[in-house]
Amino acid sequence: MTPLVLGTAGHIDHGKTALVRALTGVDTDRLPEERARGITIELGFAPLELGDGVRLGVIDVPGHEALVRTMIAGATGVDLALLVVAADEGVMPQTREHAAICELLGVAAGVVALTKADLVDAETLALAEDEVRELLAEGGLADAPIVAVSARTGAGIDALRTCLREVAARAAARTPRAGPARLFVDRAFERRGFGPVVTGTLLGGALAVGDAVELLPGGRRARVRGLQSFGRPAERVGPGARCAVNLQGVELEDLARGQELAAAGALRETRVVDVALRWLPSAPPVDGTASVELLAGTAERRARLAPIASAAVAPGSAGFARIHVDGPPLALLPGDRFVVRGFARTACGATLGGGRVLDVAPPHRRRSDPALFEELAQLAGGDARDGVRLRVARAGFAGATRDALARETGLASGALDAALSELAGAELVARTRAGVWLGAASLGALERRLLDVVARFHAQEPLRPGMPRAAARGALPSNHADGAFELAVARLAAAGRLEEAGEVLRLPDFLPILTREQEAIAAHVRATAMAAGLEPPTFAEWRAMFTCGEPALRDILAYLERDGSLVRAPGDLWFDRVAVDELRDRVVAHLRAQGAIETGAYKALIGTSRKYAVPLMELFDDERLTLRRGETRVLRRGA
Repeated sequence: MTPLVLGTAGHIDHGKTALVRALTGVDTDRLPEERARGITIELGFAPLELGDGVRLGVIDVPGHEALVRTMIAGATGVDLALLVVAADEGVMPQTREHAAICELLGVAAGVVALTKADLVDAETLALAEDEVRELLAEGGLADAPIVAVSARTGAGIDALRTCLREVAARAAARTPRAGPARLFVDRAFERRGFGPVVTGTLLGGALAVGDAVELLPGGRRARVRGLQSFGRPAERVGPGARCAVNLQGVELEDLARGQELAAAGALRETRVVDVALRWLPSAPPVDGTASVELLAGTAERRARLAPIASAAVAPGSAGFARIHVDGPPLALLPGDRFVVRGFARTACGATLGGGRVLDVAPPHRRRSDPALFEELAQLAGGDARDGVRLRVARAGFAGATRDALARETGLASGALDAALSELAGAELVARTRAGVWLGAASLGALERRLLDVVARFHAQEPLRPGMPRAAARGALPSNHADGAFELAVARLAAAGRLEEAGEVLRLPDFLPILTREQEAIAAHVRATAMAAGLEPPTFAEWRAMFTCGEPALRDILAYLERDGSLVRAPGDLWFDRVAVDELRDRVVAHLRAQGAIETGAYKALIGTSRKYAVPLMELFDDERLTLRRGETRVLRRGA
């Protein structure tokens, strides 16, 4: 079955550690101080074999009020809760706070153990059960079975094991079992002969010996030297398992609780997250921004919390909020759970609320922006496909790369590719050749802008055949994605809305149109070129004939070149096309008959001065009609 982790919860001295020892045979109080004082100070771990192939990892957490941070660090990787309530004391302050924390972390499956049942009578035991039912009535553990036990006498232990087995068999994993492998570090120590070791509950994907990993924040790289799960060496450990990771490439002083071990390059660090927030009924209201303690994974940070789309957070309310982290950044993913605490006691200790991370790369928008609220509502209620679509759309003209989407969503490679493929099939996103994804709205806006700039170019330059591609690209927003221009052009061309002609773009219905004045100049140029034959005026001479200016004259000459009246040759010369065609025929006939022609004979064949003959020779070379070999020319093969 899917590996699951069971976490204890409950008030100090209600028998959590003794109960774990009775269930597993392992004393999780390993520190001398813990054994001397009889309380759990640090997290304890043990395997629990329940039969029928059911094996749970057990995390024993401290119950002391001063150690709630440690309790939350342990509860981060928990799938099932074992809420421990002493029958002789009933529900106590830390019972309430631990139950609230389990609820905030999304732990919705578990069992309640009424410990020390041997010390009370049936009436007191029933009263304790009623208190527990009342405490859990509104939460995810409302239907949790309650089992009376005594760790001292062993009474009820077998029944509790059976109950745990049944609940575990029905329970779904709470922590992610897909995506990048990551582990919130809850212990760091050095093992002689092996080097530094970190422990935690593995989330996301599997971890194997030899894998490249990094420690966040900071990004210090390391390699997995060895793995253990509950004391057993392993070459590979799957998500959901408690494991110890022996690291190579770092020192013990580089490691501490609160860090996150992750597959190299898989996560992004952030100091701002948007979240779905639940505020406890016992917590004070927040007006504006509140300074809080943020507990996420095993990390602790001071932070500032502010509501989104409202001015305040009311007790017992739920909504969206933005959290700004003070100090080192965190590496989180959508779906990660967190708890926020204050600096004054309430009915649930200092715990104020908590919830679920929605966005680790929130946009720079005002918290009052209705569009931000709508996006968060979609992220909170949508599926993976919706999250990918929204993030691509939000990236605008800049687009989103696959790597960025993977780091922002935490989706496994196959799931991300499937979501992108499905969205592309529905024409909601499109990919550029550079691998950048654009949303349909952004791509549509680029296409409309491109058509608009080409149309304006036609209006301003009616004689030109189209807008140069480079100019069209430069007219688009400077932040457009790599390859977005080519994608927009290709889509418009495929739809018949734009034409590509070499290095220019034009609208399908565009035709260059001469003004009356330009038509008069063009007619004069045609007649003059025809009369001149193979000895046309130079550009300077053309320019002296007209008063329209050089740019306008060049546009007219280019227009006549495109319509077939003139042929442009090297040296800025424009020849009458009929004269050039006749010369080309004579050159081809001579070369077919003689095989080659020397430069002198070539000039004589053309019948003009060197001023015109050389440009005409070079023109036929450029047309790949002739091939120069020293002082002779021959026909190119296939000419």
